[in-house]
Amino acid sequence: MPRRASKELRPRQKAMLEFIRQFIDEHDYPPTIREIGAAVGISSTSVVNYNLNQLEQKGCIVRNREVSRGLRLVDSTFSRRTQNVPFYGEIAAGSPIPVPEDPSAVMEHVAVPLDMLPSSGEVFALRVRGQSMIDALVDDGDIILVRSQPDVETREMAVVEILDPPENAGATLKYFYHHGRHIELRPANPDPAYQPIIVSPDQVRVHGKVIGVIRRYQ
Repeated sequence: MPRRASKELRPRQKAMLEFIRQFIDEHDYPPTIREIGAAVGISSTSVVNYNLNQLEQKGCIVRNREVSRGLRLVDSTFSRRTQNVPFYGEIAAGSPIPVPEDPSAVMEHVAVPLDMLPSSGEVFALRVRGQSMIDALVDDGDIILVRSQPDVETREMAVVEILDPPENAGATLKYFYHHGRHIELRPANPDPAYQPIIVSPDQVRVHGKVIGVIRRYQ
């Protein structure tokens, strides 16, 4: 079970974590491995990577190793300021589930560190149900942060509402792919139980792009 207490961090890991927080505060996006190493005086990227893995195991960050800046802080202890964003309930990482009939009436909110929010645009939060996006570091029970927007680029993770056919209607969390006359909603789980959903563009409505994940370790 990952540990969360910062007092268990080594001095080098504390320095790395503080640099990551300060970098995100200043630039609104996370640093690369080389930038982290340069900031704390480590020339070996493998040593930086080892310590980042330790920070992830201790519940301080979440990493996406497929991109160069794929890390996020997950403990608001390391963020000085927070902002409340609306929480709209659950989103399926699997088969679609119904969307709220009136999202504007939802009064629950989630406190999110400012370093996880974009500089512009409206953001809302959803709790993930299912494991179809597990290889994208999004697990059952995680809270995703979504920037509200009507379109996304191919390969971006998005909240998409399937409008038709009725048996598939509902909202789902998937990678979004444009393929000319059809849209592919692709899971990130090699289990054959999770299959892509193929629809035409007029059968879906994009609600937003996933910009962050909050994970709570018990």
